[in-house]
Order: sequence, then structure tokens, then C-alpha cells
Amino acid sequence: MLGKIEYAGGNHDSFEQASDSLRRLGELEISPKHVQRITCRLGRERADHRDRQVRALKDRRLVPVHVQPPTTVAIHLDAGKIQMRADDGRVGVREPHWSDTKAASLETYTTTARDTDPRPDPPEAFLDPVYVRRLCQEIAQVRSKPSTAPTAPKPSRRRQRSPDPPRPERLVRTAVATTGNAETFGWLVAAEATTRGFYGARHKAVVGDGGNGIVPLTELHFPGWRQVLDIVHLLSHLYAAATAAYPNHAHLAWRLYERMLRSAWSGNVPDVLTALTEQLTRLNGPPADKQHPADNPPPPEGKRSAAENHPPPDGKRSAADLLRATRNYVTTNATRMDYPRYRREGLPTSSAPIESLIKQFNDRIKGTEKFWNDGGGEAILQVRAAYLSQDGRAETHYTRRPRQRAVGNHRLRIA
Repeated sequence: MLGKIEYAGGNHDSFEQASDSLRRLGELEISPKHVQRITCRLGRERADHRDRQVRALKDRRLVPVHVQPPTTVAIHLDAGKIQMRADDGRVGVREPHWSDTKAASLETYTTTARDTDPRPDPPEAFLDPVYVRRLCQEIAQVRSKPSTAPTAPKPSRRRQRSPDPPRPERLVRTAVATTGNAETFGWLVAAEATTRGFYGARHKAVVGDGGNGIVPLTELHFPGWRQVLDIVHLLSHLYAAATAAYPNHAHLAWRLYERMLRSAWSGNVPDVLTALTEQLTRLNGPPADKQHPADNPPPPEGKRSAAENHPPPDGKRSAADLLRATRNYVTTNATRMDYPRYRREGLPTSSAPIESLIKQFNDRIKGTEKFWNDGGGEAILQVRAAYLSQDGRAETHYTRRPRQRAVGNHRLRIA
């Protein structure tokens, strides 16, 4: 019965819906508040078990569950958002604010390593202007509910697609999530990877979007692993840079995007940087040390330059700024863009699994009228992560937990 209540409380949109579902489908009369208490208590139990694993890892006592390690593994990392509130015991929402949730998808794959690049050319979808535009629009909404922003219509006719080469097939996924800081999150992911024997795998990678928090986490807990920059996030940066370089010439923008995409897909990072530098030079002119003083005289005293008279709108960057940011992004992640090698080793190059996982977490915890306190938000994340994992941990928890008192306002009242 507790399992049914926890499943309903952790996977329905709200405790009210969970209570209604239990009444209609399970013939169980239980109030939404009671569903909340039981679900959060079980979530805290799962968090305690998770924290014990971290302590065992720090004491070098944590061992893998299975003797035989997997062959090919990947850890996908990303972050989402959650609305929090003050936890002062009173009814109502006070001091609402946004906070981060951090999530990881730990996945095993079938072995598909080969001597040659199985896919030397980009997928046709990445060369479809309509699809690419819609994909880039969705990237900004990936951590939210389905966007109401207008998107490009789907093409009425698609050209005949060539058969795709075999890709790594996912075997088992487990999920880790927390509202804690980056250090806490790193230890949680490392403990989960140790339990599943990921450190003994032959091919292993950490896939992320190039965010600042992922690199130090990887270097600390996963040294020597392949660090892979998500190709979809890179695509969105290149597309934004190309459209900024040619805002009024769609054909030229697309040609620039396709050139950079093909270079990135083949691992030719210098060509991507050259293309971005060429566009910066075109927009800003030659570098200052190569300009003749007469070509760019200073403005008269008391006068401002044209750029100062027409600054970019608030919240918007100029085309040059966006191109410069994209170049910095590519430069910073250059060592994570050896995509031909990753494909030969059978490693994933897209963070689509973690983007999908973030959306599944958001289905439960994120909403315009959902405000969590610290304990409640963390507990629900653990319940949700357990049922999104594919190793049976959601049910296994009940085989090891001791029987306890019921939960309720009158649980200690004498009959």
C-alpha cells in the first residue's frame, strides 16, 4: 500500500491528483496532505540510503553491485530549475525564489566500437533549415513546460532519408537528482557510478553542454574519461552565430552554419574558429594593430562614436558580441569536440537523454503554483528519480526498509 501511495505522490502532477487517483483506481480514501506526508517520508528514506552510499564511497567501502563491469557507459549531466519558498511552518508562500536542481543520467550501452567513423556526414535533420530552426528554439525551453512561443512549422514534405547506421543502444538508465550544491552533486554521481561499476568500463564518457560546473566535477570524480560536448548545444551556438553574422541574408547565414557544422562534426575545430574569426573581422574590421591610423581616426573631442550613439538594446547582444561568445565557447570546449573518435568508440555525442530526464523531473516539480521547501523538494526528487531508474530500485527499497509507525496527525493518540 505504501508503494502505491508513493508512486501516486511522486509521479502525478500534484498530491491532489494523486489522492483522486488512489480513490478512483485503488479505492483508497486518503487525503492529499496524507499522501504528501507519506511520499516525503519515503523520499527522505531514499535520500538517507543515498547519503550512506556517499559516506561509504568516501571511506573507500563502496563496492559495485555486479562483479562484471559494463563495457560502454556514459554519464549525462545537466541542471534544471525549481521554485522554492521559506520553510517557517506557517501556511502560505513566503519568500518565493528560483533555485537549481542538478540531475544525472547514468546509462549503459551495447558495444558498437569500430575502426572507422560509422557516420562521417551529419544527419539530414541537422541540414534541414526548418528542423534546425525549430530545434534551436526548443533548446531555450528545455527546462520548462512545453513552450507557447511560436515555432517554425514542420515541412510538408521530407526528402527520402538514407538508412541510419547502427547507433549505441541504451541498456539500463538510472537517475540521480538533488537540490544540493555542485560538490554534493558530484559525490552523489560518483557513488552511483561506483555502485554500477562504471569505473571498470572499457569505454566511458561524461556528456554535457559545456557549462562551467561540469568541467571541475568531471576532473575531480572522472579523470581520464572522455569529455564530450553535446553536439546539439554546439549546433544551437553555431546557428545563432551564423544568423547574427547575416541577419538579412538567410542564404549566406545558412551557408556559414553548414560550413561550421560540417567542420565541427568532423572534429575540425580550427576551421570552426577560423570561420568565426573571419566574421568578426568582417563586422569589426581588421585588428587594431593592423589598421592604419588614417583608416579609423578617433572621433572629435566631445563627440561619441556611432556605436556609442546607438548601443545595443537592453538584454540583447550585438552580432559581434554573440560571435565572440560563440568563439570563446568553441575554444573552451575544443578538447571535447573529437566527435569522430567518440563515434568510433560507440559513445553518445548528444545529451538528449538528460534533456529528456530533466523534462520528466519538471513534470512533477515545476509549475506556476508549485513552491517547495528544502526538505520537500529534495524528497520528491528522490522518489521521482527512483521511479525513473530502470534497475528496479523503486520496489527494492521496500525489501530493506523496517516497518515503522503510520504517518498522521493522530498517530500517537491512545485508543
